[in-house]
This record gives sequence, C-alpha cells and structure tokens, in this order.
Amino acid sequence: YSDFEVGITFTKEKNDAISITRKAITDGASMVIAVGGDGTINEVVNGFFREAKPLNSLCELGVINCGTGGGYARTLKIPDSIGQQIEQLIQPGSQALDLGRITWQDNTGKKVSRLFVNECQIGIGSKVASAVGKKSKIFGGTIAFGVTATAFALTMNPLKLSIAYDNEDFQEFKLIGLVVGNGTECAGGMKLTPEAKLNDGFFDVLEMSDMPIAQRMLNLSKVYSGKHILSPYFSIKRCKKLQIRSDIEVTLESDGEMLGNSPFDIEILPSAIRVKTGNLNIQ
Repeated sequence: YSDFEVGITFTKEKNDAISITRKAITDGASMVIAVGGDGTINEVVNGFFREAKPLNSLCELGVINCGTGGGYARTLKIPDSIGQQIEQLIQPGSQALDLGRITWQDNTGKKVSRLFVNECQIGIGSKVASAVGKKSKIFGGTIAFGVTATAFALTMNPLKLSIAYDNEDFQEFKLIGLVVGNGTECAGGMKLTPEAKLNDGFFDVLEMSDMPIAQRMLNLSKVYSGKHILSPYFSIKRCKKLQIRSDIEVTLESDGEMLGNSPFDIEILPSAIRVKTGNLNIQ
C-alpha cells in the first residue's frame, strides 16, 4: 500500500452506497472503505455482490466508524481514534469473514434478498431500531438505544413465531425478541450474542422468551455485559440457516435498517468477504 490512489464519493440517498461500491469494484478498486455505521457498512457490503455473487473476491472491505450503533466496528475491534483506523487500513492483511443473507417476499410476491454483516432481529430489537432511526441521535447511540429499549421492554407483547433451525422441523415459539447474531455487539454496545464469532460459519441465535416486567428490566441492564444469557428466559442456538414464519406479518431489522415482512429465510455465507480488522486473529 505504499503507492495507491484514493477516491471519495458521498451518498445522497438510501442505497446509494450499493451502486457506488459496485462501480468502484468494477472500475478496479482493491479496497472499498465504508465511512459510517452499521447501516452504511451494510449497503457497501451489498455492493460487493450482484445476485449473491462477488464482483471481485479479492477486493477488501475497510471501515471508518462514525455511526450511531457501531456494533460491527466493535466486533471487529477497530480502534476508537479515526487516525488509528486510517493507519490500520493502510497496513497489509485482511481476514475472510462470514456474512448473512436474508430472503423474503416483496409487496408483489417476488423473492428478494439482502446481505448483513452483524445481526438481524425480530420483535423488540426491530421496534427499537425503527424508533431510533426516526429520532434525533444527538446524545449518541448508547443513550438513544438504551432509552428506547427501556420503553419497549415495558410494553412489548410476545410474538408467536414458527422457526426451523438448519434441517430440523418447525417449532412454535412465543418470544418478545429473536436476534440472529453474526457479530457480538449492536445497538450502542449491547452484547446480545456475546459469544458469536465472525469467522466460524455459524450464527448465534438468541431467543427471548416472554417474561414479567421486573425480569425484563433486570435483564435489560445485563445486555451490555452479555450476562443476560445466564437467565432462563434467554436461549442461544447455533445454526447455519433458519426459517421464520408467522401468522401475522412481522418486520425484521438488519444492521440497523428495516426490511420487509415475514416469512424470512436466513443463511450464513462462510468466509464471504475480506475485511480489514483491528484484530486479525478473531476467534
């Protein structure tokens, strides 16, 4: 990286980063750097692919974190300082990391899909992401997500979901939330799937069972340390794919952005993209 050219392009509207990234890679870029949070990174990563096929498997993803949630950057152990982040980007070396792919039907009944880098959620997490996205984030991601999560923890009604893990049969669940984690952190520092790994070829899926209000508030205070998973109201499953069905339409949040309505099919894409990380020995 001793001799390279840098081009800067600004997004103007939603999904701009997808087309910008595709053009950069088609034009021969060896690295595309996403400057922003999980939503921006999500768009850039989707631009690395067309119809689920990589445009250039050797092109690397770089991240300069300045978003609200910053979950993926935290999982990557990217330094807080912008200067250190830039210094890291010009060092040689990257790591092949997993991605997730979500497939659902649009309003016309056509199947559509979207890749995600960090997590996707149904239930309380989806509602929190939607609400935070419509509010001012002047106080930062941790406070914005924390306050909003507290409000929904008091009011969230459980959802009846039918879920099939890998090649197992569908089972019925009554949950206030479901988190499909590729990374460990999201929503301003919540460690919802604290043992997830970006390079193991598996999702960590957190099931949040219905629970009394007092337990909801108690466990909400533990999500920043990851100790909520010790509660009997939470369960972690590891899988490579899952199918989610519901009698009513439920929305899904992915990397901080809202997607369509159920049914959803979600699968892991192992070692799908090369990423510049703060720690090249993610285990």
